[in-house]
Amino acid sequence: MEKEKYKVLVVDDEPQIAGLLKVCLEMHGMEVSEAYDGNSAYEMFDRRSFDLIITDVMMPVMDGYELVEKIRLKSHVPVLFLTAKGDVLDRIKGLNIGADDYIVKPFDPMEVAARVLSTLRRCYGYDGQGKTVELVCGSLRLDVDLKRLYKNGEAIELTALEYRMVECFMSNIGHVLTKDRIYEAAWESDKFPDDNSIMVAISKLRSKISDDGAEYIHTIRGLGYRMEEK
Repeated sequence: MEKEKYKVLVVDDEPQIAGLLKVCLEMHGMEVSEAYDGNSAYEMFDRRSFDLIITDVMMPVMDGYELVEKIRLKSHVPVLFLTAKGDVLDRIKGLNIGADDYIVKPFDPMEVAARVLSTLRRCYGYDGQGKTVELVCGSLRLDVDLKRLYKNGEAIELTALEYRMVECFMSNIGHVLTKDRIYEAAWESDKFPDDNSIMVAISKLRSKISDDGAEYIHTIRGLGYRMEEK
């Protein structure tokens, strides 16, 4: 199956450290971008899609803690702190802010790579070869490269919003997605849609992808929605 590379953003105010990590992660087949302060890192994050972020804590303009706090307002992307701040309270603060792992400098690049791979396996089902660009759920098949959805081999016409929604659901089969999570993935607006707008959009998507009356997207009362194979 065709694969694409995982995209990683490395943030460190020491270019030699960022460069070392870039080389190491590229050896494992990843596509790596670099930023040297929190502000430029957030601008890159806001413009592009990353699968994982590694960031230092002590940086000019915006430190790593503030960077991750801002990211967590918009995204659940996995984050690893890589920093010289190794006190227990620093580790606790980083994890409470929303980091998935906390690595203390000095570090071994191969250990960092191993932790990155472990996080990718946990979050995305990484198999060591790259990112699957075809998602399947029952009779549904989503070609991420072509941005086309097929049901029983027949293409289904989707709006841009519906495509982003179904990609989010099919990337998280079996997991409950809150309305906030669906909004982050599918709506291209700073204004949060009301509950009725999300319900109507999901209802229209359900009508297009239901198969012989069977629903793929289930309402989990009080929590959100979950896609399951029928």
